[in-house]
Amino acid sequence: MSDIRNLLMKENKNRVKWGFIWAILCAITWGLGYIPMTVVWGVGPIGDNLAGYFDGSSSYLIAGVIIAGFQAIMCAVVLLIVWSATNGKFKESIKTFTHVKISKWLLLASLFGGPCAVYGSTLAIGYIGPSFAAGMGLLSAITGVVIGRIFFKERISQKTILGIILLLVGGIIILNPADMLDNIKNSADGAIYGYIGCLMSIIGWGVEGAFAAKAIDITDADSSQPVRYMWESVVWICILFPVIGVIAGPSDFFGALFDCITNTSFVFWTIMAALTLGMCYACMYKCYPLIGVGRTLSMTALYVPLQIVFILVFMGIMPTYLLVVGTVTCVAGMFVMYWESGSISESLRNNGGE
Repeated sequence: MSDIRNLLMKENKNRVKWGFIWAILCAITWGLGYIPMTVVWGVGPIGDNLAGYFDGSSSYLIAGVIIAGFQAIMCAVVLLIVWSATNGKFKESIKTFTHVKISKWLLLASLFGGPCAVYGSTLAIGYIGPSFAAGMGLLSAITGVVIGRIFFKERISQKTILGIILLLVGGIIILNPADMLDNIKNSADGAIYGYIGCLMSIIGWGVEGAFAAKAIDITDADSSQPVRYMWESVVWICILFPVIGVIAGPSDFFGALFDCITNTSFVFWTIMAALTLGMCYACMYKCYPLIGVGRTLSMTALYVPLQIVFILVFMGIMPTYLLVVGTVTCVAGMFVMYWESGSISESLRNNGGE
């Protein structure tokens, strides 16, 4: 009996160890992902503001569409071929894609996580900056709490309320309302779109998390992530690209798109973004059954301070004092909101892996 107990304890410790390893890898790859997502704004046709096709703020909006859409397609390729194939989950991913009961949740997650959140964050990076976009993205946790309360009747504890307060305070510090109003008033290239993009990412990632959690309850994490990006690719290719092409002008939009996807620098940095951000998603979903959703979200929130360090070291972009203070406050709010009390082993036993 004692041997069985020792084996169970050893297995539990191993699960926890790997859970935190995956969480740290997620935070690192997520933080690194903002480097190619920033660089891609300065290379190829995007770096020339799509000269010859669009002018002014419209060039940024169209550039954001091309970046977000092509990145999603590359993520689908990376996760489906590289991740699923190496994990022996390729066939299971295809089955998950065709299984309506599971696939519908991943379709909804892709709609909010891609065209809403990722596109919004892409605009925020282009208009305002990567560290600002990353820090404001943490506020999506508040959206997740609201959605969980309204649609899934989840209880809001005192810890959750305290965490929300810290997140709001940190968000206001990062936002710096006086500076925001000044940027909107004096910016000639439409900085307001960057702030709208932040709002889109806050709403989109929060809603995506709620729908993705529903899918994870009934399927394997390794097979669900490629399906989420497969659906997003379908949405971009079959719906959004044609619709935006009609609105912006078919010859101009598809001409700009063709110039981008045939430009070596643009394709390289988009693939780098797909590798880092795609793998961060895969690592995050590996964490959920090992250390629980709460601890996963708490640990992976470290992507924001890591991103600030990476951007400073590799790109020389110095963060402002308010950005650092606001980021630390938001990360503290994430830990307060999501970190479960009690020992990890006890939590895992009581919650079947959470």
